[in-house]
Amino acid sequence: MSETRHLDAISGRYSEARPLSQAHFGRDRQVMPGGVKGAYYHAPYPLTMARGEGCYLWDVDGHRYVDFANHHTSQVLGHNHEAVTEAIATQLQRGIALGAAMGNEVELAEEMCSRVKSLERVRFCNSGTEATLHAIRLARGFTGRPKIAKFEGGYHGSHDAVEISVAPALDKAGPAEAPHAVPQVRGMAPHAIDEMLILPYDDEASVARLVSAHREELACIILDPKAGVLPQRAEFMRSVAETAHRSEVPLILDEIVGFRVGTGGIQEHFGITPDLTTFGKIIGGGLPVGAFGGRAELMDLLDGTRGPTGFFQSGTYSGHPLVMAAGMATLSQLTPAAFDHMNELTQRLCDGIERQLQRLGVGGKAVHNGSVFSIYFTDGELTDYRSLARCDKKRAQPVFLALLERGYFLSHNLGMNALSLPTQVEHVDGLIEAFGEAVGATL
Repeated sequence: MSETRHLDAISGRYSEARPLSQAHFGRDRQVMPGGVKGAYYHAPYPLTMARGEGCYLWDVDGHRYVDFANHHTSQVLGHNHEAVTEAIATQLQRGIALGAAMGNEVELAEEMCSRVKSLERVRFCNSGTEATLHAIRLARGFTGRPKIAKFEGGYHGSHDAVEISVAPALDKAGPAEAPHAVPQVRGMAPHAIDEMLILPYDDEASVARLVSAHREELACIILDPKAGVLPQRAEFMRSVAETAHRSEVPLILDEIVGFRVGTGGIQEHFGITPDLTTFGKIIGGGLPVGAFGGRAELMDLLDGTRGPTGFFQSGTYSGHPLVMAAGMATLSQLTPAAFDHMNELTQRLCDGIERQLQRLGVGGKAVHNGSVFSIYFTDGELTDYRSLARCDKKRAQPVFLALLERGYFLSHNLGMNALSLPTQVEHVDGLIEAFGEAVGATL
């Protein structure tokens, strides 16, 4: 069966088996552009979920799935974890939000500072986007310099300072050793690209050269420690940190996804010490959250008790008591043993997926950072954004739909997936077998 005919056939079966999700999508589109937020959409239409429990999801048509997406990696304990639901219920009895501190925000801040050696101070906000926005603003104010350096393919949220060269077309991206700044979306401030220096992953010499040439105008380097979910070499990560230090340019490490690697985050894993770090996702226990923190010298510029500093960060829902309670309950469960469990299972999963690809003679790789993983179809080596951009993206959709038929829920492009703590060997081995069947059915 040709690839097109197979996709048509599996899409037809998907639609026939999920009429209630289709009805929900039709209703959604009447009042929301595209029906759902962009990350959820996939053809022929996205699922509507009814509930979740542990590592399982049920859609409105009654189908059960083992969840390997876990809400963009944020549900690290799985769904409806008892510790989280009890913490939220207890906080609800005290009050939803009282317009003043309630004490649990300092508990979460202390826990984060005890886990991450580079954190001397922490501020909470409402999303990863807000976290990178405030961290960059702080670095600009501290240094008095205008430009930002980021890596090609790195994603740091949806604001003008960073939504550049996230997924640029290769014919517009410029030379690999000195990438062009390419806006990701329309409607950005016209000057945004002029304030951005794009750096290449996996190229220490080019990073050192570009940063050295622009050091007098660089406010910071913001580093997503992965391109997609592509692990970076430890030597490269350390080289970037050394280049930033040598050039006296503050380094912001984006741990919004990387904090899943271990108790001290990806910075502990690589042995680097950033000036500022941004957080999100798992530190909110499934509720909207962001945080940024780091050296007291920088963070204390936000200390209003010291008199006017020209800096300010706040928000009606920043440090929301329900979020702080859920976040603290989540971190309390994330012991070294918990991380080892998820990381070892993710390694088992990626090894098994690659064995299936080899057995079927299909080019592809499964890569992971801790318990976050992505599957790419390619015959080439994966080292940076450009090698990821050359992967065969069309193959992902029929495989995704075929996995749904077999009871496994991943992200629709097979990228940015994650395990949760309730996941066990049988779930991983089941996905490995189902993946082989799904890919085999497309050949």
